[in-house]
Order: sequence, then C-alpha cells, then structure tokens
Amino acid sequence: MKDFLKINPADNVAVAINALSAGTALNVDGEEITLVADIPAGHKFALRDIAEGENVIKYGFPIGHARHAVSRGAFLDHNDIRTNLEGQLDYSDIAIDNPSAPAPGSARKGAEATFMGYERADGQVGIRNELWVIPTVGCVNGIVKQIVDRLNAETKAEGVDGIFGF
Repeated sequence: MKDFLKINPADNVAVAINALSAGTALNVDGEEITLVADIPAGHKFALRDIAEGENVIKYGFPIGHARHAVSRGAFLDHNDIRTNLEGQLDYSDIAIDNPSAPAPGSARKGAEATFMGYERADGQVGIRNELWVIPTVGCVNGIVKQIVDRLNAETKAEGVDGIFGF
C-alpha cells in the first residue's frame, strides 16, 4: 500500500495517508521525491517546486494558489495556500431549479403554494429534516466523523431525521 494519495496526473501535491518523516524518499509516478519536512497523515506535500502565486492542484483542480514559493517535498497547509475566491460571495442571483417557482422572498398572487415534501400516512405533510456535515477537503474527514458522532449522541431534537457526514 502506498503512503500517499495522488488523484490526478495534473496534481502538483499529494496527500500523506500515513504520517511521513522528513527525509523519506517516495516514488511518485516513477520519480523519487524526498520529503523536506514531516508530513502529518491527511496533509499535503509538494510533488514539485511551486512558485509564489501558482495554482496548487489537487484532484485535478486548483484548490488555491501558493502564498509563497514551496519546495518539492515540502509540507503545505492553510498557511501556504490562499483561496482563489475573491470578495464577498452573493448567492441572490442563483437560478432556481424550478423556473415556475417564485423567487426567494416573493409570492405569486393566486398561485397555489407547494413545496417538495411527502404525504404522511395520517395525511399530514413532511420534509426530510437532516443535518449534513460536508467537508471541503479530505484531511478533516476524521473531524467530521467526530462532529457527527457527538451531535448524534447529544442531539435528541424533535423533528430531526438524522445527522450525517459526507
């Protein structure tokens, strides 16, 4: 079994599956890479030199850009990568899946109100009331499991169908 995970040929970082020590030599796609720092399990290391401002590629997609030059075999975390997103995000112009549905905050006069739910055996209606914890990076999967386990152990809220981690 490999000690690291590289998802896409375009990736310029890989993720340590196990904790790796500085000085460890890894064969990545036939090329030897010597780690210049300890890499905790679940964290990234550079597969090649990455210039300041250059995109950091993981899963074949840019996950941000380097805040500073990063050496091949170096550990990368949030101190080394800056998001490519800029400014405040505004979700008010996102299209609605149902074009006949009213825009958020508005109502159509004379239209019958509907929603995507289901009818219960007693004739009442319901929706799924689920809480999902969805990580944006793999290195926090263990924390997601801890959050979900703790919420499930402590939450007995009426009307909550489930708390899940993705």
